[in-house]
Amino acid sequence: MFFFLGRFTGRYPRLIVLLGLLLVLLGAFYSKDVMQRLTLAPGWDVPGSGSAESVRLLRQHLGRDETQVILLFRSRSDALGDADSPAYRSAVEAVIANISRNPEVKSVLSYQGGGDVRFRSKDARLSYAVVQLERAADEGIAAFERLRQQLHSDQIEVLLGGELATYVDIRQQLARDIWHAEIASFIALSLLLVWVFGSVAAAMLPLIVGVVTIVLSVALLKTFTMFIDISVYAANVVSMLGLGLAIDYALFIVSRFREELAAGKDVDDSLMKTMCTAGRTVVFSGLTVASSLFCLHLLPQRFFQNMGLAGGISVAAAMITAVVLLPALLAMLGHRVNRFAFPGLAGRAAHQTEGGRWYRYSHFVMRRAWLILILTLTLLLAMGTPVLHMEIGPADSKSLPVTAESRQVQEILKQRFSHSDMGPLVLAIQTRGDAHTPAALAGLDAYTQKLRTLPGIVKISGLTSIDPNLNLKDYQLLYEFPDQFPLAQETLDGYAKADFSLMHVEYSVPPSSEEARELVKKIRALPLPDSILQIQVGGFPAFHLDYLQSLREWVPWTIAAIVGVIFVLLFFMLGSVLIPLKAVLTNLLSLSATFGALVWVFQDGNFAQWLNFTPQGSMDGTILVLIFAAAFGLSIDYEVFLLSRIKEMCQTTGDNMRSVATGIQRSGPIITSAALLIGIVLGAFAMGEVVFMKAMGLGLLLSVLVDATLVRMLLVPASLRLLGNLNWWAPKPLMKLYHRFNLSEVEIQPREEKP
Repeated sequence: MFFFLGRFTGRYPRLIVLLGLLLVLLGAFYSKDVMQRLTLAPGWDVPGSGSAESVRLLRQHLGRDETQVILLFRSRSDALGDADSPAYRSAVEAVIANISRNPEVKSVLSYQGGGDVRFRSKDARLSYAVVQLERAADEGIAAFERLRQQLHSDQIEVLLGGELATYVDIRQQLARDIWHAEIASFIALSLLLVWVFGSVAAAMLPLIVGVVTIVLSVALLKTFTMFIDISVYAANVVSMLGLGLAIDYALFIVSRFREELAAGKDVDDSLMKTMCTAGRTVVFSGLTVASSLFCLHLLPQRFFQNMGLAGGISVAAAMITAVVLLPALLAMLGHRVNRFAFPGLAGRAAHQTEGGRWYRYSHFVMRRAWLILILTLTLLLAMGTPVLHMEIGPADSKSLPVTAESRQVQEILKQRFSHSDMGPLVLAIQTRGDAHTPAALAGLDAYTQKLRTLPGIVKISGLTSIDPNLNLKDYQLLYEFPDQFPLAQETLDGYAKADFSLMHVEYSVPPSSEEARELVKKIRALPLPDSILQIQVGGFPAFHLDYLQSLREWVPWTIAAIVGVIFVLLFFMLGSVLIPLKAVLTNLLSLSATFGALVWVFQDGNFAQWLNFTPQGSMDGTILVLIFAAAFGLSIDYEVFLLSRIKEMCQTTGDNMRSVATGIQRSGPIITSAALLIGIVLGAFAMGEVVFMKAMGLGLLLSVLVDATLVRMLLVPASLRLLGNLNWWAPKPLMKLYHRFNLSEVEIQPREEKP
């Protein structure tokens, strides 16, 4: 296959380049509005869980599909007075009256409207309102933007906060971060690639592959939005992984092509040799990275499935561009790939001989294999020790920079208000018969009394708990004749429809605390009265509890799938059982060191000021799962390139130590350069303002650096020396399978003779 691909691209390079250019232009035009097609709803909810079912029941049976927005009111001048002054009240009421005419605003709760002191700051200088906004198909984004445009006042400043406001700010910040990261990456990569290749012409090729990869990836991502909801975070994954892998793959192919040219082969022979070796390895590497990311589909959350899809798209685009378009460009350039070379750099980059520094270095490591192995393992284990005190927690508006409006609102509410959490537990209740019948009301009242016995509950709002002066018989009488009692009709309209009703439960503990999750467990464990069919508990603590339980249940299976798939692929690439096992173990050790560093930075807060973020005292489990899947695939990337070269040399010489030393001599500089290049990309994304992408970029950067240095340059040669001839051992039945489906770089077909 690769022989024929090399021959085809060598014969029709201009046609391939022309088609590629046309595809890129169409893709760029087609995908220009991709950010508007990505959903703000991250998809972290667990399908079928209590919190997800609560939302579904409220939407389908009660028609309740609103999203909450907080309006924080702040005087523009001291002359306006405090929240109780007539001038302040008049200014707030004018703002509320204006937005109340908006049909997308379902309700507004405020201090001025109801006198609830929870909506007034402790010093009485500020107040806020809670707006229930229609969610609609776009998660309420359009309604939010229209609401923002209505909030104009010369006397009072209005700041928007809450979950939806945070998501909107995150999307806008992510769009800016992607643009800045891509520009910074290309400028830095342009300079670094010239140093790596020593030639301007060769340095331009990986950048071309990177641009094409990003355009194709984004176009494919937009296409998938026509069939499924895809989170806004997917755009960052596509840009970060797509650009990084494109540069990596192009580096390996261009380096091998120049090496073959330097050995005296003509352009056609060099191209086919490159495709049968480096090209084959690039495809295999792409399969391993994509397989690792696609294993995220085992997790039930749509968010992880989106990230797996986005990662798979970027890997596929990088791989196809590297093995189709890049060989065509190399065929057109031929020996001109070394044009505009810098003296001294080009010769160093194009040709690696035995006896060089990397060759001597590998012998140094192998002669001290046991010592190197012990010291490296000790260092990796020490780096991983912070994992022992890792805490898993949710992300919030502190993921944004301090200048973000939604974050400012959260900080002000937390610091200046006695009770600022207006996100109660929401219970969706189905009764036997209509919810306002006497039997159903008796069941709801009995359940309400049980709830009041639980510690931490401060207020319950439902059909039988609107007025503390009323008892069960009073409620039964009210709801029997609702047309005669305005309070009854208003309560029924707000809390019930047919056999479904809702109940709000307010609590005294922080919503992200363990105490809040324990409260959810206790509520779910309460026995149901006979007149109640089901109760689903929603709200943030319930969602967080379901999310953590889902991770505990599915993450081990996902890790096992990633490890198993990569083990099998490595076996078919290398024909060994021990090397894939060693690779998996060392990669797990490398990732533990990466996670330890992340905990030390993002949870413990070290370098927080330098990296410009606010530590939250916990790690977002979402980030850890994504880093594991992506980093595991990327680490195998370097493993494949190094071991495939060593395998190739071992097939030729039969000398284990010489093969390892020669393989490292020829691959070591390239792997180091590749790690440096992809590190530039990941580092640019790590400098973004959103903590999610900052942690993602830094985590993958640390993983690549640890893997390309401690693991690939120390652990691998030391372990290969100690294993000796066992490196390539496998049971006979498996060897037969390997020879049948051989994916290694050996057994290259000869080029056809020219007539």
